[in-house]
This record gives sequence, structure tokens and C-alpha cells, in this order.
Amino acid sequence: MSKAVYKIVPLRLGEAEVGKVLDAFWSLTKSSGPITVPILAFLVLGGPHPILVDAGMRSAERAMSVHRLGPHRVPIGQSLPEALALHGLKPADIGTCILTHLHYDHAGGCEALPNARFIVQRSELAAAAAPMGPKILEFGSRELFYDRLDVAALVHTLWDQVDLIEGDEEILEGIDCVLYANTHTPGSQAVYVRTAQGVVAIVGDIVRKVDANIDTGIPAGLFYDLESMMRAMKDIKKRADIIWPTHDPVVLEPIREDDFLPLRSFKT
Repeated sequence: MSKAVYKIVPLRLGEAEVGKVLDAFWSLTKSSGPITVPILAFLVLGGPHPILVDAGMRSAERAMSVHRLGPHRVPIGQSLPEALALHGLKPADIGTCILTHLHYDHAGGCEALPNARFIVQRSELAAAAAPMGPKILEFGSRELFYDRLDVAALVHTLWDQVDLIEGDEEILEGIDCVLYANTHTPGSQAVYVRTAQGVVAIVGDIVRKVDANIDTGIPAGLFYDLESMMRAMKDIKKRADIIWPTHDPVVLEPIREDDFLPLRSFKT
């Protein structure tokens, strides 16, 4: 029996101006100032229904006003419905949405997916519902980049569509969720997808950039536990042939038309 093989299409769902320090371990860097990064989701094709990994942000305005972050934008053509339409799909066609974690730029589009089941780690939902951030922060808010409206949707209006998992789990043959606890967030998970080009790891924000983090073995700036983060990066590098973070522009570089995979995202 042949093994299931999938195709993955990166979807650009907006962009954000963030500090370069986010890419640097403990923010220890001589580089300063803002950098514009994409906000990505990933469309997985080849299964019984289209699958989405992450869902973008609720709104650019909310990211700036509620979370007090820098400029965020959703240019024309980059809303979730528009991005799906480029591939002949509507939000109602998505049957499963796997959430790497629940930060505002990953879980904001869930309510636009009326027929999806949402797969998230139980520990991540608990952390998002009761974050331990200080009450006063200059930016980021006490919610630590979780959006209360996103959490409310998952535990109320979308609750019957939510599948909470605990630890590693096979979602379909060739698609696996692996929990990396207390890395970027308490319940961050990577999604491993078998493709014609090898195993792709969709890693959320556990990795910011492949060259700066995976290739060097140096974690990005935002994490909960250093030892967990170091072990996670090592494990991801061992398991995956291709590593796709949510905010690495390399993911969007030239694509092979036959299987949608970029030429420059291969692990070295």
C-alpha cells in the first residue's frame, strides 16, 4: 500500500513590523530597529479534505490597539478568504485547522472556518485562557500575545469543533502533531507533513528563521524554557527535511509548480 503524500501551499495572511531582537537569543544582538515579516498559514492538500495549519490574525487594527504592537497590515488579496480563493477554495471547504499555538497571529481566523475541526494542545488552550503576564506591559499586554476574543471563540462558539490533544498524535496518515512544551509557548506544537520532497515541519514560532536558529542552534528571543527550546530545535532538525516557520520570508521564495515547495527551504 502506498503511503499518503501531501502538497503544502504557504498562504500569506498579512505582515507585521517587529523588532529585530525577536530573532535573537535573549534579545542579545547589535541589530536594532524594525523588520517586516510575513504572517503565514499553510494549506495542506491531498487528504480527504483541505487542511489549514494556523489561521492568521483577527485584524491588523486589533493587533496594534489591544496588544500595543507595531504596524500590522493585511494588504488586498491577503485576507484568509482571498488567499484560499487563489487555490479555488472557500473557508467552508477547510475540514481541519491545526493550530501550532494560540497567539493572535495564528488563531485569529478560526471563526471564518465554519466546517473545520480545530486541533490544539490542551495545555496551550489552558495557557491562553489564563496567561501569567504582568498587568502592565509597554507592549504585548498582560495576555502575552493571546487574544481574548480568539480564546472565547474556541471555548464557546466553536467549542463543539475543538479537539484537544495531549502530546504527540497522528492526525492522518503522514500528518503528525508533536508537542514541544514550554518552548515558544506552553503548548506549542509542530506539524510534520509527508510530501514528495520529504517531511516538512511546520513549526509555528518555535523557530523564527531557519538560518538564524536551526542552522546555528541558537534559539529565537521568545521562549519559556531554554532547555526545552534547545531540545525542540534539535529534534525538529532530526525529524524534518524541510522546516517552515511562520515568519521566515524564505518560505515565500521561488516555488516549484509541480509540488508547491520552495527551492531554498531545505535543511542543510
